[in-house]
Amino acid sequence: MITVAFITCVNNHAQYEQCLAHLARLDKQGFSVEYIPMHNCVSMTSAYNLAMVRTQARYKIYIHQDVHILEPFFLHHINNIFLSDPDIGMIGVLGGRRLPLDPHLFTWLWDCHEIFGNIFVPRVNGSMGGPPTARPYEWVTVADGCLLATQRDIPWRQDLIDGFHFYDLSQSLEYWKRNLKVVVPTQLSPWVSHICNQQFDAEFFRLREKFINEYRQHLANSKKTSPTSTIVHKGKRYRFKK
Repeated sequence: MITVAFITCVNNHAQYEQCLAHLARLDKQGFSVEYIPMHNCVSMTSAYNLAMVRTQARYKIYIHQDVHILEPFFLHHINNIFLSDPDIGMIGVLGGRRLPLDPHLFTWLWDCHEIFGNIFVPRVNGSMGGPPTARPYEWVTVADGCLLATQRDIPWRQDLIDGFHFYDLSQSLEYWKRNLKVVVPTQLSPWVSHICNQQFDAEFFRLREKFINEYRQHLANSKKTSPTSTIVHKGKRYRFKK
């Protein structure tokens, strides 16, 4: 049996119950699944670090309480992708390449030069993301934190990201720094629904500054410029800047 742990920071019991209801509908043939809710969290990173060491599951899936998995064979898809390449460290459902460094932008996933994957967003009654490609998955610089599946454990940067923003972008780059790929599957229809109420408050900008100071070398100067910073992984060049 392939062991899987679903890890969630919970501060809204009703939302988490809906999340669990959708997880209950997944096809779990060949899988053994556990659920780890984390309560009274002071940051996503500290909660995820605690949960990570509480389970020996082969795959850890970090999922928001307001995310509903819609694809019944989700676990099989994730397993197939991980089996296809042992150097894949993390899978998201939405991601982007070449995150720009620009004082006029928020420095979030939607600022990336290219977007891959998609999610269903109830408040717009539609999906948001990039167009599907011919490949089963695409590598991304950063993946959105609504759902992140891992097959390698890397500590979350609670020393740096001590809140609830930028933990996902930080973790994506931490995987790349360790020569592990971050990818997003091609989805003809969204695999997940996410309520998503992003707030650009003072806390967001506090953590944005910390994120930029730490990972500046991985960010493009702007969406218009074309610097050449890259990461080379086993002879293959991944350009993080356009």
